[in-house]
Amino acid sequence: MTRRRSWVVQPEHKNLSPFRFLCRVLAEANPALLKQALRDGQVTVDGSHDALNRPLRPGSLVELELSPALLDHVGRRPRDFAVTLLYQDAAVLVVDKPAGLAVVAERRRDRNTVIDVLPAAVAMDPLTGVRPRVVHRLDKHTSGALLLARSRPAKQALTQAFVERRIHKEYLALVRGAPREDEQEIDAPIGPDRRHALCMRVDAARGKEAVTRLFVERRFDGYTLLRAEPLTGRTHQIRVHLAHIGFPVLGDALYGGRPRILLSEIKPGYRAKPGRAEKPLLERQALHCRLIEFDSPASGARQAVSAPLARDLELLLKQLERYRLR
Repeated sequence: MTRRRSWVVQPEHKNLSPFRFLCRVLAEANPALLKQALRDGQVTVDGSHDALNRPLRPGSLVELELSPALLDHVGRRPRDFAVTLLYQDAAVLVVDKPAGLAVVAERRRDRNTVIDVLPAAVAMDPLTGVRPRVVHRLDKHTSGALLLARSRPAKQALTQAFVERRIHKEYLALVRGAPREDEQEIDAPIGPDRRHALCMRVDAARGKEAVTRLFVERRFDGYTLLRAEPLTGRTHQIRVHLAHIGFPVLGDALYGGRPRILLSEIKPGYRAKPGRAEKPLLERQALHCRLIEFDSPASGARQAVSAPLARDLELLLKQLERYRLR
């Protein structure tokens, strides 16, 4: 795959910022990497960097030099992702979704979905030929436990359980800074951000009810690991609520988080290796669904299924424990 990509701005993209435009035409890429590409001078508009802070005009040429990390993101095929089966019965599957893999196709450009890469043994019902159905979603660059239904009745039952708030989920989110309270509840309606098509925002007038409970799991010097329990299921809910209280998720470029995390930011006296660019510890939002609890439609029994922490987040926490433990 070529390291340079280019696009001519179409009328429907009029007045988008270069960042929002790239998020649309490269839906498979992590927005944090796209924002970093803009900062690193890898993007031009009509051959110049001068127009990067202005709305785009139809007919303009946007060019992007793909970094190795971006090249990996946009070049991956479904087979490159490994989805681990955490739990199964006659009605449901719970899988461990890796970051970078979409739950459903994000526009037509996204070929990588969870259903595409399920283990062969559970990818299709051998009697009915029916593939598992998506019941809820995790953001593409969020990792962790994902619940799937194996039949239409199972999906209907689980969907109703979500509506009635009988399904419990817990996330881990790493943020920069130190929230004052060890426990708090955010009750702030969420709706579409009319200024940015990809984003949501707190909107007291037109937003839908959104409630998230937060608990401090671990405090580091300058960072905090939070447990987030959403009581409602709005798009980007945890990310929007954390940004709303001034603690955006690390690596979440859409909502104000730093686009990547470097060891030099954490380790005192860090020295870079001569001639080598520093490799980021994290290049996506530091958000992981570690637990989902539900009543199985197959048996009615309560099931609690946990997903191990994704390796990139595990390594980041180990560095924080080593150099930033309070």
